Amino acid sequence: MKQSIFLLKEQKAMVIIAMNYNRSTLRGINKRLFDIAFNKVNQIHNPVELDGMEMILVSQSLHKYGKFLSNSKQIKESKQYRIYGDVFEEIRKNFQSLNGPKIKKTKTA
Repeated sequence: MKQSIFLLKEQKAMVIIAMNYNRSTLRGINKRLFDIAFNKVNQIHNPVELDGMEMILVSQSLHKYGKFLSNSKQIKESKQYRIYGDVFEEIRKNFQSLNGPKIKKTKTA
């Protein structure tokens, strides 16, 4: 199951910048898995179709790049990336709650 997310031009640019930054820190299988999500975001198609794990990677990238900007004293830009990372995380949480496995709670003795 995938979530369709429409990205405005500015938002898509932010995601690509953040993912490029995060991508440079990855190696091996982590980088290959990351590249699947990165290639989806980097395509011309809109909306972007992402699963829960891919949304986590986007959210982590936005937060990581926001932290980098904060350390570089670019506070306003840092806040923009972190807020957008939070938005992506909320989208993911809603997606997971609607589409994730349902756990039945039973009473124990």
